[in-house]
Amino acid sequence: MTTPPTTDISDASELRHQLVEQLQTAGHIRSAAVERAFRTVPRHTFAPEAAVEAAYANDIVATRSRDDGTVTSSISAPWLQADMLASARIQPGHRVLEIGSGGYNAALIAELVGPTGHVTTLDIDPAVTERAVCFLAEAGYDTVNVVTTDAEHLPAEVVPEGGFDAIIVTVDTWDLPWIDALAEGGRLVAPLRLHGYHWAIGFTKAAGVLHSDEPLVVCGFVAIQGDGAWNRNRRTIPGTGVHLSWEDGTPLPVDQLTPALTREPTVTRTGITVGGQEPFDLLQLYLAGALPGFCRLEADPDSDHQILNPPPPHWPAAAIVRGTSLARLTHERIGDGDDGKGRYEFVVQGYGDQGHLAAQEMAERVKTWHRIHRGARCPLVTVRPAVDGASAGLDGNPHVFAKKHTSISVDWPIAPVTVPEPETANASALIYNDRGEYLLHLRDYFPGEIWEPGMWSLLGGGREPQDATLEHTVRRELAEEAGLDLPDLTPFGAEYASDDAGRTVPIAIYAGRWNGDPRDLHLTEGVMLAWFAPDDLHRLRIADTTSDLVHRHAASLPTMRSEAASEEERRPSSHGTVLNVVGVHLYLERPDGTVLLGLRHPSSAFAPSTWHALAGHCEQENAIACLIREAREEAGLHIERQNVELVHVVHHIDYAGDRPRMGLFFRARTWRGEPELCEPDKCTQWKFWDPTALPDDLVPYTRTAIDGIQNGELYSETGWPA
Repeated sequence: MTTPPTTDISDASELRHQLVEQLQTAGHIRSAAVERAFRTVPRHTFAPEAAVEAAYANDIVATRSRDDGTVTSSISAPWLQADMLASARIQPGHRVLEIGSGGYNAALIAELVGPTGHVTTLDIDPAVTERAVCFLAEAGYDTVNVVTTDAEHLPAEVVPEGGFDAIIVTVDTWDLPWIDALAEGGRLVAPLRLHGYHWAIGFTKAAGVLHSDEPLVVCGFVAIQGDGAWNRNRRTIPGTGVHLSWEDGTPLPVDQLTPALTREPTVTRTGITVGGQEPFDLLQLYLAGALPGFCRLEADPDSDHQILNPPPPHWPAAAIVRGTSLARLTHERIGDGDDGKGRYEFVVQGYGDQGHLAAQEMAERVKTWHRIHRGARCPLVTVRPAVDGASAGLDGNPHVFAKKHTSISVDWPIAPVTVPEPETANASALIYNDRGEYLLHLRDYFPGEIWEPGMWSLLGGGREPQDATLEHTVRRELAEEAGLDLPDLTPFGAEYASDDAGRTVPIAIYAGRWNGDPRDLHLTEGVMLAWFAPDDLHRLRIADTTSDLVHRHAASLPTMRSEAASEEERRPSSHGTVLNVVGVHLYLERPDGTVLLGLRHPSSAFAPSTWHALAGHCEQENAIACLIREAREEAGLHIERQNVELVHVVHHIDYAGDRPRMGLFFRARTWRGEPELCEPDKCTQWKFWDPTALPDDLVPYTRTAIDGIQNGELYSETGWPA
């Protein structure tokens, strides 16, 4: 036992009061009771190894370590202790259990419960509990019950009749096996790990289930020991120094991933940005629940990585494995930001032959989080006890984590308003074709009158009052400048250019595919439009930012088709080659014969305020994969490939002169889930309709397809000239 050094009492008291004022100013101490406890308990008594100044710093004090330097016991940071004590809502007379001892926090709790309450603190390490007994007695809190035991197995005699009024866990825990030890209506506060991410969460017990009702606080604690210790389920990709961890869920094979890390990755940009000081912990928690096979990727910092730029070793990257390919989330600095701390865009790197598809899958989840949940109140966490040794709930369900003793679900509320798109009032279109060329616009040479006179640029312009979104802006500009209407435009990123005054001007970039001849367009602004390959841009008068943007996009695309195929496409038929748009549709029929339709948003570019089947366009994926993805993203429905069958094809033209479209309608024989409004900016209502009484405001070709399916017909046509 270390002998405490002699300390001037007045000095320690002054430092203690300064710490309290610091915690009050930062908003961590929010009640008179917690303030009084922090002003009363001598923190330095429980940290004799540290200088008195360090004992009262707003930081942890390590008190016990292994030979390798790993800290096994510490006094937590005061700000976090104050937050957790407030969350526990401890009252005089309460019976409180602390899991993870040391003495100081137990003394604070003893001040809160008063002489009519009772505090039990326990730890698995006898050296830790010995210290706690000694220091609690020295500080005048010898009524605290100190127990040496494995918290995974609470001794029955420790738990009071009716359970504890509050349980505070001060070790990093993967599970919560203490529900039965908590009184009904009691509070449990714990730093809970979900796929390796950890938050201090406050729960209330109701009907035997724990429900969170406060914001999650990012934190870090020493790891729990004993039978409750968590397993990282870490796997190493051979010969790479790259490690993947499946802390929640079933680990996947990794030996086949070595070739994937020998080639440059594809890069899928999300267009979603974050400030240098803005946390994005909730995005990572969302991805951990939303993506099957989610894992965390880290790399040995001293390994020689030719392809992988490893993330910081203390903050492993979010990743997913798909067969012989994988994808990981990272970010790129795109500007200084308003505060000078940097502005970053989330990008997803894909490794392996199908890495671009895995990257697209992850990028879409990032966009869903941004569009629907970013800016909403904190997610709600529910913890249910296991039943007969099996976790409650179904393993593999989105946002459900199956633990040893419990099943933990995370419910994500929808933001009350749509999160703004990248903070900009300008939008441009990055238009490319199947030959890997990009459509550029030669501006008029009117110095002083237009921006970047005489230079090659992208089509686009500034937002106007009638534009509801930046996508509306870019679509309006395309129509006004070139009479161009692209069926598919997706956010790609942001370009940061400088105007004539030297100010940084952010421009939202939307990417879309088009295979037409620019000479057929009616250009109303500028000199001309022309296709250029990325390798030819150095011959043009073009802004570096625009050139870099084109090259980044080209690098994100999968390998283009063979030159033979491209040459074949260049040969027009006698009627002119026109590429058809392929759309995938879900025909979901209940046993009672009713069919699922969705009411499109009033601001939708296609069929606003009109009923339509759940649908989407293929994105470098096969049709069934597209169907499964769209059903999951738009309505939260889970469909397996083997339960899908093609039931109708409708070849249609919406308006004369439009590109023809091939609509594939697939029936799902079985599915999991009920339709949810996962993308409220696209669909405002799901409803099952009697196919003999379909709504009047139904997309015409959808009505044709449903009629065909009801009549057992596989093919139909609509909109074609007679």
